[in-house]
Amino acid sequence: MDSSREIEFEARLARIEESISVLQRSVDAILAGIAAAPTPAATGPGFRDQRRDPLAEQVFQGRASGFPESSRPGTTADDLGVGLSSWFSSRSPEWWLSRLGIGFMILAVVILYGYAIDKGWITPPIRVLAGTLLGGALFWAATRTPHTDIPTHPHALGLRELFFGGALAIWYVTAYAASVWYQLISIPTARLAFFALAILSTWIALQERREIFATLAIVTGFATPFVLQAPAGSMTELSLYMGLMTAMGATIYLMRGWPSIVWMTFVAFWLTVAGVPNTGARETAAHGSIALTILIVIVAAAFVRIPSLRRQLLHLGSSRYTPFPLSSGMIRLMDVLDSVAAALGGGKSAPDSLVLWLLPLSSPILAVAFLQDIWTAVPNGIWGIALVLLGAGAFALARRGNQADAEVTHLEFTAAVLWTVLGVGRIASTPEWIPLVSAIAAFVILSSPRFPVGARAVAKATIAMALLAIIGHELSFEDAGLVHLRWILSGIATVGCAGLIAQTLAEDAAEKLQGMVFAVAAYLAGLTVVWRALEPVWPPLVTTSYAVLGAVLLVMSRKPGSNQLLRRLGGVTMLIVVARLLLVDLSSVETIWRVLLFLVCGALFLYTGYRLQPSAAGEAEK
Repeated sequence: MDSSREIEFEARLARIEESISVLQRSVDAILAGIAAAPTPAATGPGFRDQRRDPLAEQVFQGRASGFPESSRPGTTADDLGVGLSSWFSSRSPEWWLSRLGIGFMILAVVILYGYAIDKGWITPPIRVLAGTLLGGALFWAATRTPHTDIPTHPHALGLRELFFGGALAIWYVTAYAASVWYQLISIPTARLAFFALAILSTWIALQERREIFATLAIVTGFATPFVLQAPAGSMTELSLYMGLMTAMGATIYLMRGWPSIVWMTFVAFWLTVAGVPNTGARETAAHGSIALTILIVIVAAAFVRIPSLRRQLLHLGSSRYTPFPLSSGMIRLMDVLDSVAAALGGGKSAPDSLVLWLLPLSSPILAVAFLQDIWTAVPNGIWGIALVLLGAGAFALARRGNQADAEVTHLEFTAAVLWTVLGVGRIASTPEWIPLVSAIAAFVILSSPRFPVGARAVAKATIAMALLAIIGHELSFEDAGLVHLRWILSGIATVGCAGLIAQTLAEDAAEKLQGMVFAVAAYLAGLTVVWRALEPVWPPLVTTSYAVLGAVLLVMSRKPGSNQLLRRLGGVTMLIVVARLLLVDLSSVETIWRVLLFLVCGALFLYTGYRLQPSAAGEAEK
């Protein structure tokens, strides 16, 4: 019995020793793999964009391969849990310690500062001096903190960046308190301090290659005129300040390519221009108008040029101009843009395509709108002429074909059509501008080999809005007499242009559906125009005209190669004729005219039925 127990014990011990040896071999293999992996090379001081963002590279590869589906799709809760777990696990102990340490220090200083104020130990000058010295100490600590050699994202912050951010924040608060709370310095001096801090933050952003400092510089810089109100009569100084802030944001974008910076600069500038009366710098419409006008013209031209200039600088290959690493959000945005472009017939988008298109297209339009608000005495047609000239210039640049970037040439054609349409809309009076812009749209669509997808999309949107304007006005019953006659003539011309566009689009297999949609829209607009034109004269004329129109459409549908949409529209028109005869004309028209109306409509129905017969159609073809 005892010997059997000893044998069983020895067998168990042997199995345990074997398991330990297998585990040891697994650990040795893992350690050997880690030792064989290449270590990241030191990159010197500062962050270098030449290093790839692993997340962006992974997402980009997924985008290029079409994002193949995994064998087991996860739920949103699973994805969120995995994301939070990876976020916490990727943070090192020193990352947590540095952030908790700086947070505790700031909290201690705030508590001590409040305690000292309550006890009367610190006077306003000492408070300002303490804030200045504390910011200086943090800035000195940042300069003495070594750069990280680990590749990080431009949004990531290390201990060095935390010191820089704390110093800037304390200096901003100190300058504001010294001017607004304690009146130790004047408002212009405080604004100068804010501008100097914005320059310093921009320098840190470019040197450290951290986007958050650029964001701080742009946001605080453009908010300064509203936070620190300037005295009246300083429109020139304000215009110069806004121009310098815009140049600062443009410089950051040109060198680093951060999309958020150029968007913040773009939005902040136009919002500041819109809020100029609230800054106290412009008392009347004429006060400071010249300075503000020069500023708007220069900045609008800069926004038109900056996106394409950024691409040209990247092509130089200099390390001074670095591409912004793609993130997962940017990849998703590019996928959306690709879907929209594919629906319109365009190609793939680039990371800066949204900036390249929206900034140049919208800047002249916004500039004209604000200039019109400043110079109210200038006729509206002058601003329309300016837009038309800009459109002609863009068309001339596009026709040259000097651009190495095909997307920029595409943009120039699109801008030419858009600005010309908007300019003609301002030059011509209402409603004559509607057929004029419709004619431009028809010219663009009919000249399809000359104009790319973007210009054609603007033309399609133009004719769609023109048809909606005609239908909406006719259904409103607003005008009568000569004004109404002008609307009727404009409606007829617009419907004719829409018909040409619909026919051209229907001949292209890729745009056949769009052609059918425009054909239906033109058909409805034509019915509305005929109804509003003939109803005041004599209601039976509406029914007769509809009958003639329906007969023409049905007969045309029998021609070889004709679209079946004509047959459907003709059939719908005949149904409308029947409804009007029975519901409207039968009760409201005098007997003799009613008889004549029914005879005419009946003859048209019989003639149309005869022409629709196969034999009659064959004879007509012969």
